[in-house]
Amino acid sequence: MPPDTGSHRLSPVDAFFVAYQERAGILMQLGTEIELRGVVQRDDLTRIMQRLVTSWPQLGQRVRRRLFGLEWCGEPDVGRMVREATDRQEIVSWRNRPIDPFSEPPFQVLWVPGRAGTHLAFRAHHAVADGESFFFVIVEAFLALAAIRGGGVPPPPPHALPPPEVRWESIGDLWWHAQSLRRDAGVGRSARLWVRAVSAGGIGVVERTLRGDDLDAVSEQAGQARTPPPWVCAAAWIRAIHRWNCAHGAAVTPQVSLEVPVSLRRGREQGCAVGNFLSPLVLLGDATRPLELVAQSLWRQLRSAVRDHRYLSLPVLTAPARYLPWGLFRRWAVNTSTTGLATSHFTWLSQRRDAFGEVAARSRGALEVRHQLSYTPVCLHMGATLAAVAWPDRLQLFVSYRETALSEDDAGTLGDMLVADLTRSIARRAVHTA
Repeated sequence: MPPDTGSHRLSPVDAFFVAYQERAGILMQLGTEIELRGVVQRDDLTRIMQRLVTSWPQLGQRVRRRLFGLEWCGEPDVGRMVREATDRQEIVSWRNRPIDPFSEPPFQVLWVPGRAGTHLAFRAHHAVADGESFFFVIVEAFLALAAIRGGGVPPPPPHALPPPEVRWESIGDLWWHAQSLRRDAGVGRSARLWVRAVSAGGIGVVERTLRGDDLDAVSEQAGQARTPPPWVCAAAWIRAIHRWNCAHGAAVTPQVSLEVPVSLRRGREQGCAVGNFLSPLVLLGDATRPLELVAQSLWRQLRSAVRDHRYLSLPVLTAPARYLPWGLFRRWAVNTSTTGLATSHFTWLSQRRDAFGEVAARSRGALEVRHQLSYTPVCLHMGATLAAVAWPDRLQLFVSYRETALSEDDAGTLGDMLVADLTRSIARRAVHTA
């Protein structure tokens, strides 16, 4: 069935990411870079992209200005969704080349063929996908690619679900949500990550992966804190930021705030609506407290905000902005109260199955994922963000950093501080055993 190539209006949150990149020069794109053993042909990737736009034409469309707001429109340009390079070193420059959604498709892949394997670098403008939908699309692409290379038939295209609705019923609701955002604004007193410079620049990423005993240590600490593992990880990130600041004489306050996404796609595991359907929530932690207590505090704050629907503040209050002319929206949307409000971003993506691990089986041995690296945007005033991808047998921790703010060694030190806190129960056990 041909895709519905009609227009798709951008929500105010989608449009914000277009405006932010235009006005601040900050790269608003997500990416996953994968090293494969095996051969992938360009035609394979074109076929995959055609399959994806059947479900989500926005991935191959371009943004057009309306009288009020923006929209994805036109025939998906599948040919420009697949790019080619001859040297894998080009992946870094590809990562740091901005996507202009007004002139090119917002979802793209760089194909780097080699004698022994293939490198694929997927990226998407944040206006067309949040972390949840981007990872959903990447997994779908890889499972279909594995089936093609194995000589099989790809599964049917995934369901493109209608976007979840966020409703408000009265002016009183709007006032209440506005008060919630004002409370969040109080985190402006929280720490800033010490950085070398606050300026636009490219994105680097360092990875730390926990397996075996290290992974067990995270679960053990979550059990001690009586919280799910994400909040132990978030607490360790807060404490790592504080230790980093102390090491650079910048610890004016131990209060560290994290902007975390709350999904609006609840109970929708069998399909996905691309776009931004994650509402940000700002949580605050005292980095001088023990890890378990910081994790408990974050978990309580989240449960309270979800119970009281405070996490809906941003989508509710920004909904009327879809009717603003684009020029006015750009000036209204990008300001100090909407960008870099918290110390850092923290994202947790839980994968119930190891889809990348299934590639070898589905391709009948033709392909194997050797390595996977993911990165996220870094707001101007943050300097670094943390994304955790939880697989059944490992936890990947990706510290994305702006290269003007931190060096690769700096980001690596932050990652090491994070891991040391997450695995300290192993060190304690080793001491007791000795």
